Amino acid sequence: MKDIVLITGANGHLAKVVSQHLSKDYSVRFLTTQKRMSSRNSYFHWDIQKKYIDYKALENCKHIIHLAGFPVLKKWTSKNKKIMYNSRIESTKLIFDACKKMNIRPATFISASAIGIYDQSLEGHVHEDSPKGKDWLAKMACDWEGTASKFKEIGSRVVQMRISLIFSKKAGFLKYNLLSMRFGIGAIVGNANRKLNWMHVKDIARFVKESINNKTYNGPYNLACEDKKSQEKFIKGIKKNLFPYAIIVKIPIFIIRFFLGERSQIINTDLSLDTNKIKKQGFKCEINTLEQMLEIKK
Repeated sequence: MKDIVLITGANGHLAKVVSQHLSKDYSVRFLTTQKRMSSRNSYFHWDIQKKYIDYKALENCKHIIHLAGFPVLKKWTSKNKKIMYNSRIESTKLIFDACKKMNIRPATFISASAIGIYDQSLEGHVHEDSPKGKDWLAKMACDWEGTASKFKEIGSRVVQMRISLIFSKKAGFLKYNLLSMRFGIGAIVGNANRKLNWMHVKDIARFVKESINNKTYNGPYNLACEDKKSQEKFIKGIKKNLFPYAIIVKIPIFIIRFFLGERSQIINTDLSLDTNKIKKQGFKCEINTLEQMLEIKK
């Protein structure tokens, strides 16, 4: 009989790719905030605001992969900040409390996190023990990881994925850059020399599966591949490989700050992530270069 894996954030692209990687070897369930989807097989409803969760989702559950989170690029209004926070921290508490109430002891609890947890002024290699930031985004990430760590109290092995840019042609940063360049314009935002830390969505899914299978995986991990191209080299690389006709424009960071305010820190990150911890686990990304990534159909 296959182990049961419960995935949150069912509507997100990452959750969909993770489920594809796990479906052959595991019985996959999903928690969704969309009530209409809960009528589907293997989908269960939860409502974080109302502190409701369908307990059937957790029955005989062996592993939990917590990927839910309201997008941080939405406007940082007081209301949205609360939703962003609750969708990460309060949702984790909701799952934890339900597990305790049902006497469920998941073997593994894998949670998303973010490199926004670090002090963004750090220079040199940033490893998992590097100083944390004091801004709102860093505080949210710290609370997120702290709440996930509570699962240790019920005997779960906890893995926190400090995710950098997720690259996929179907979602996020890469998708929108490809779209704009298809129409003839590529943008370099702020510091052209800032380093882009990224990992392809398929490699993140592979990391999740390895984290389930290998019991030595524990604690936080910086998720980024070996490629450390600057933003300028990356954008020009896309132009060279796919859209030679595109015009590259530079957008000063003060313009981005004017329109995005505090949110601009998300797209102006310039950290050099140390990935020795995942290397020591024996994990290797299969997609390490821009050229490899652009060859992938999805």
